[in-house]
Order: sequence, then structure tokens, then C-alpha cells
Amino acid sequence: MSLEWMLAVAILLPLIAGILVYLIRHYQTRGLIVIVTAVVLIVNSIYFLRWGPDTFTPGSPMWGTIITILDYAMLLFYIYVGLSLKNWLVLLFALTQVIPLAWWEFGAGASTALEKISPAFVIDQLSIVMVMVISIIGSLICVYAIRYMYDHEEHKKLEKSRQPRFFFWLVMFLGAMNGLVLADNLMWLYFFWEVTTLCCFQLIAHDLTKEAINNGARALWMNSIGGTAMVAAMMYLYFTNGNSVDYLTLSNIIEAGRNGSLGATLMLPVALMCFTGMIKAAQMPFQNWLLGAMVAPTPVSALLHSSTMVKAGVYLVIRLAPAFDPVLGVMVAICGAFTFFAASVLAISQTTGKRVLAYSTIANLGLIVACAGINTELSISAAILLIIFHAISKGLLFLCAGTIEHQIWSREIEDMEGLAEKAPLTTFITITGMLSMFLPPFGMLLGKWMALEAVYVVPLAAILFVLASAATMVFWAKWLGRLLQVTPRLGRKIESLSLSYTVPLWSLFAGIFAFGIGVAPLYDKFVRAAVGNVVTVQHAFAEGWNILIPGAATTLSAEKGIEMLGSYPVWPLFIVFAVAIVLPLLLVSLKPQELRPVYLCGEQAGDVDTDEWYGAADQKTKLELGGYYFKGAASEEALNTWVYLIAIALFVIMFGIVVGVSL
Repeated sequence: MSLEWMLAVAILLPLIAGILVYLIRHYQTRGLIVIVTAVVLIVNSIYFLRWGPDTFTPGSPMWGTIITILDYAMLLFYIYVGLSLKNWLVLLFALTQVIPLAWWEFGAGASTALEKISPAFVIDQLSIVMVMVISIIGSLICVYAIRYMYDHEEHKKLEKSRQPRFFFWLVMFLGAMNGLVLADNLMWLYFFWEVTTLCCFQLIAHDLTKEAINNGARALWMNSIGGTAMVAAMMYLYFTNGNSVDYLTLSNIIEAGRNGSLGATLMLPVALMCFTGMIKAAQMPFQNWLLGAMVAPTPVSALLHSSTMVKAGVYLVIRLAPAFDPVLGVMVAICGAFTFFAASVLAISQTTGKRVLAYSTIANLGLIVACAGINTELSISAAILLIIFHAISKGLLFLCAGTIEHQIWSREIEDMEGLAEKAPLTTFITITGMLSMFLPPFGMLLGKWMALEAVYVVPLAAILFVLASAATMVFWAKWLGRLLQVTPRLGRKIESLSLSYTVPLWSLFAGIFAFGIGVAPLYDKFVRAAVGNVVTVQHAFAEGWNILIPGAATTLSAEKGIEMLGSYPVWPLFIVFAVAIVLPLLLVSLKPQELRPVYLCGEQAGDVDTDEWYGAADQKTKLELGGYYFKGAASEEALNTWVYLIAIALFVIMFGIVVGVSL
């Protein structure tokens, strides 16, 4: 297979499949198209891995013309949305893109020069990592959505199915994301960036409720701020370099940053593009667009949070890291660390499972952004590992959340009490997914450990990292306690799930263990080369089946010449984990004489197994338990004002410093 065909499959096949599923109204046929597309995308992503680094520019200028036409069509659609919804922020940020863009291309006569930008696509190890994350995890989510959307519409009792429209945007999303992470031409990058924004708006607003439409519009205008910043960055790069397109490719910007020829005056466009990425990654104070996306069907949430929309943001920040000057890098690190901390604290007060997952995603994206800002070999290694492991674990958790929702028809954590009895299989997978986010032997812990070791060069960020990590333990432990809080009963029945549920769930479940066990070979054969696309790699951290953690204190050996903090012994950790999970399994083999009723000081009303007791004035009262969510101290109402003020202040300081240096 040629590179041209591989790119066509990665980018155009999802568009073609999306059109087909929109036109074909037969449920089984539509599902088959989605499954075949998923398989082809997964296989194609593996071909990219085998192909290796390369570049590609279409021979015909027709593609550039098509992209230009579609750019303006999307922006005009945004204007229409703003007018029809009377949402003036959508209208404003659509106009701040279309007017400067039209003046630049046609008024200033840049259109001819822009056609000469080359290469259009650059394939390297970092973009291949992203293509595999998008194509594998994103495809599994699309397969999961086949049955989910059927159940979703059955529950809502819709007279006319809207699944064809839903799958059109969902599947096309994958092609847009593949194009985004492969694009080197900034004009093409901007096009794919806007396509992902359009898909996001359509999917969030899918149910057409007032809340869904308003939240979709919020996602549209917030991400359009990033689009405006990207247009401004491209125009600045063009005009400050003598109407030259030399710096209108990511590869040239990165190379200039590496060899020090970028110059202080070009820090502003780099900061603007970094700002664009941070908005897409829902960094504070732009987190609300991603939180609002929780109103959408769960496959949308899974796709946005694990493998597509938000990962585009951190990808761009990591890609631009070589072009950061030290001050900009420190500010990016602090902004990311603050998001990691604030989102982790706010997650503690959430009572809805999907909002906990949303805040957890925002927090981990902040951690990745902070690693990009630090921009060392260790921090970039941590960032790429976190992208991979977070995509797998969070994709699994969102699919679990959707499965739970369709079993109890609630997203509330309190309503999940006793789920281990009602749905033991789903509970087991969910708990494993949660543990994979913060405990050994799973890969997320390794990524966070490496990040903690790398962040010591920015002391304020290091303090925020430690505090955020502590808060992380609190919100996961609270949710885990609710899932397991049940009186064990005899004869528990394993629930049955459809194939379109079980295949994605078990695939991601297996991925947690496979990539965790094989993290050292994964790093050595795959991730290290991707790190080399960002920073110069001097040491290999993988040794056999272990990961070595470089530190600032002690030297492991004279031969290595690497200061080491320690190692991540993969096999021993997994053996300990395998033994440890035997203990919870004992709960399912209880004997009748081992069961005990809840003790209420002898005040039970009636039979000992009842959940009623005698309260004041001998009135029968039902026993009710609840969780403590620290609403007074960690709620959005209590903290959001301060979060917004600090986050905005950090961005103002960042741009103030950059503009000062540029002038």
C-alpha cells in the first residue's frame, strides 16, 4: 500500500463511511459499515507504524482549493448558527476568523503564495502515535455506539431515529483528527482543526434539547477563540517574514526553535498557537465547554475525552514545545499544573459519574500540558506515555459509564450503590479502569511518576502536582467506595451485554494490561522515537522489561552516566497485582453463615434483614446512606470564581511576557 492510499484511508475513508451511514437507514447495514470502517482504520494505523517517517504533498492544487472552499463554508455556517441561535459569541468569533482570513488571502493577495506551502503532511513517530490512538480507540468507541445509540433512542422513545446523522459526525470525526495530527501545512492544520470543532458542536447538540444546543454552542464559540488565535498566528508569521510562507509549516517552526533561529519576535505566534491548543485541551478557564459536552450521548464523551478532540490540543502543545523559549515554557508548565490541581479538587465535589470523569480528563490534560512546557526528555516521555495510557483508561471508563447508565438509567454516583450486586461484570471492569488511573502496576502511575520527577525544575508547578495527586486519590476512592458498598448476596448472576458493548470494553480492558506489562518495550521501540521528534534523546529509559526513572539525586552506574531515581519493575508489580485481586474474588464465594445484617443497635423494625429502624417517637425510619462531597469547600460555586481569576491572570502574564519580549 502506498503512502497516498494510507493517507486516503486515514482521512477520507471516515468521510465516505459517514456519508454511507447517513444515507443508509437500515440498522444492521449501518452497524456493519461502522465495524468494517473501524477494522480498516485500525489495520491502516498499523501500516503507518511499519511505514515509518515520510512526507507527502498532493500533486494537484485542487486539494488546496477544496480545503479553502470548505474553510469558508464552515465559517459561514458558524455565522448562521450564531444568528439562528442568537448567540452573539458564536457570531463574533466566526467573524473574527472569516474577515481576517478573507482579507489575507484575497485582499492582501496571499492566496497564490499559500498554495506553495510544502509539505502538506509529515509522518513521524509522534504523529504515528496519535494516528494509532485515534484509529484504534476511536474506532472501538464507534463500534460501542452501534448498540448504545439504539438503546438510547429506545429509552427516549423517539418516533424518528437520528442515528444516521449521529454516526455521520461520529465517524467523520476520526478522519478529521487523523488529518489534524498528520498535517504540517498550517493552513491544512487550521482546516482540520475547524472540522473537529464542527463535529464537536454537532455531536454535543445531537439530542436537540435546550441544554444540549446551548452546550454545543458554548463548545463552538470557545473553540472558535482558538481558531481566531490560529488565524492571527499564521498572518503574523506571514507578514513578519516578508510575505514569506517559510514559517507556515510546523516542521519549519520546530526546526527554527531547535537551532535558535526563530527569534524573539516569533514567540507571539508560537504562544498564540499554544493558546489554541490549550483551549482545545479544556485548560482553565476554558474547561466549561468540555464539562458541557457531558450532556451528549456517552460515546461522544468517550471520543472527546480519550482519543480525539482534547488530544488534539495537547498534541499541538507538545509539537510546538521545541519552539518555546524558557520563559514561555515555564508559563505553559504553570498553567497546566494549575489546571491539574484545580480540576482535581473540583472533581471531589461532583456527584455525577461523567462529570468526575470530565474533571479527571481536564486534570490529566493539564498534567500533559505542564510536561510539554517543561520540555525535557523525561517530561516529554511522560507526556506521550500519559497520552497513550490516559486514552486507553479513560476510553474504558467512559464506556463503562455508558453501560452503567443503560443498566440503572442514572449517571449519579449515589445511584450506583450496590452495582457490584446488580452488574458484577460491569462493576469489575469499571473498578479495574479506575485503579488503572492511579495505582501500580498500570501505566498512568508510571507517567505521573516521571512527570513528578521532571517538574522539579519549576518549583511552583511541582507543589501543584503534589497537591493535585493527593486530590486525585480522594475522588477515585469516593466513587470506588460507592460501587462496592453492597451487602453481598448468594447466587449472584453475571449480567449479559451485547457484542457491540463487550468487544470494545474487553479490548480496552486487555489494553490496560497489555500496554502496562509491555511498557518498557513500548517505550524502547516506539515512544522513544516519538520523544525524539520533540527533544533530543540522550538516554533510553527502558531496560529489559523495566523502566528506569532518571532523577536528580543518585547515579545508577558509571557506565550509564544517568542520574537515576529508581526503576519501575513491571513484572514484580503485576505479579503482586495478580495475587491482590484474588482477595476481592473471595466475596463472590460467600457461604450463607458468613452473611450478616447491618447492625442498628438492636433497633431494627421487624426482621433482622430489614433496612428500617425505630427513630424518634418510635417512628419507623428507612435507613439511608450518602456520600460526603465537600460541597462547602470544593464545589464549583465555592471555587470557580477564584479558579477563573487565577487562570485568566496566568494567561495574561504569559502573553504579557511574550509581547514584552517580542517588542
